[in-house]
This record gives sequence, structure tokens and C-alpha cells, in this order.
Amino acid sequence: MQANAPNLQQLMADMVALEEALAALYLACSERYPEDSNFWLAICHQEEAHARYITELAALIASHPGEFKCGRQFNVVAIRNITSRVDDFADQVRKAQVERKRAFFMARDIEGSVLEARYHEIVSTDNIEFKKSIDRITRETASHKSLLAAKLARSQGL
Repeated sequence: MQANAPNLQQLMADMVALEEALAALYLACSERYPEDSNFWLAICHQEEAHARYITELAALIASHPGEFKCGRQFNVVAIRNITSRVDDFADQVRKAQVERKRAFFMARDIEGSVLEARYHEIVSTDNIEFKKSIDRITRETASHKSLLAAKLARSQGL
């Protein structure tokens, strides 16, 4: 069964929007909490890269649809709801409605709920380029979770 191109392309577009929302959140955190700016910016840049990777993967699927099969179904509405939650949180950070320590907890929870860890389930393929990109996103997301957990472990100083 080939990938359903229109549905998969919409899903990929929604995933890009989620990655961009995460990048905007982390940028807002870097501006609101300058003492942690480098930390937030590093994660922000990785989320921006994830958006680019997914855009490239969508193009790869479009150009070689026979190499890809639909994997696990994802609820597009759920992805959009997560994106909306991330956008709302970024607005709260920009408006100084979020304490510094809470920002770390919220980011940790968001990273834990984000689909990035499951991107490999969306499409079934033997395409090496696709697999490498998905593996990289998955590794970097795990790194975000670890970095946030380490920050929270040292939270006595926050």
C-alpha cells in the first residue's frame, strides 16, 4: 500500500508547524530568561532544523511515493491541538506570565508528549535518507528531554 500522498503531505505540513512552534517557544524562553539563553537557543536551533528535515522528507516522499507506505495513523487534530498548546505557552512566556522554573517543567512535558519520538512510525520505508533523518530527529528529541531533566535536577538554583 503506497503512502496516501495528500494525507501524508498534510500530516508532514502539520509536523513542520509543530516543530516551528517549538522553535518559537524556545526562542521566547531564550529572550525571557537571558541567564539560560544559550540553553534555549541550542534547542530552538535544533527544532528549526527538524522543521527543515521534515520539509525535505515530505519532498522525498512526493518524488518517490512508491518507496513509502503508510505506517501508524496519527490524528491531525491532535497534532494541531499540541501546536496550539505550544503557541499559547510561548505567548505566556512572552507576556512574562511564566516563571523561569515552570518554563523548564512545561518544556519537559511538551517534549515528552511531542510526536517526534514516534516519527519513525508514520511511514514505512527502506529509504536510507528518510531513516537517517528520522533517527536524527529522534536522537535530538531524546537529548532535549535529557537536557531538560538535567536542568530540573539542578532546579534548586532556579
